Amino acid sequence: MQSHERILDRLHLENGLEVYFIDQSSPPVVGRCQVRLLVRVPVEPAEEHFGKYPNPSAAYHQFISLVGSDPLEFRAVKIRNFIDRKDVGKTLEEMKDDFIRSSLLYLKKPGFAANFVTRKHEEILAGAAARSARDRALRDAERQ
Repeated sequence: MQSHERILDRLHLENGLEVYFIDQSSPPVVGRCQVRLLVRVPVEPAEEHFGKYPNPSAAYHQFISLVGSDPLEFRAVKIRNFIDRKDVGKTLEEMKDDFIRSSLLYLKKPGFAANFVTRKHEEILAGAAARSARDRALRDAERQ
């Protein structure tokens, strides 16, 4: 079951971010579809996002060295199953409206991009620390 992808709408937020609403619904099978809405918000990492660190420049450069300079992406996926093909458009609009009502205030906050980027940075550092601890434990186990 192959799905198609098309941009339904795009919102420009006051904090400089853009929200993309993308239809990834599957073609109908026996007249029914899986309606899938992908919401994407690209977030360009910037040194100013690392202001909470003692050395923001060093934290930013460490982050870039770990993940590269491509934008990060906030993503949300909404899915509804067994929708009649004639109701796909209406269902997508309802899903988009639900997302706007429930999540847009969060995405519009001036600090959203910085919080998102630093949270990703901390997740990456935690993952690296866990891998390092695991590797150290394996090396110690091999010595015994």
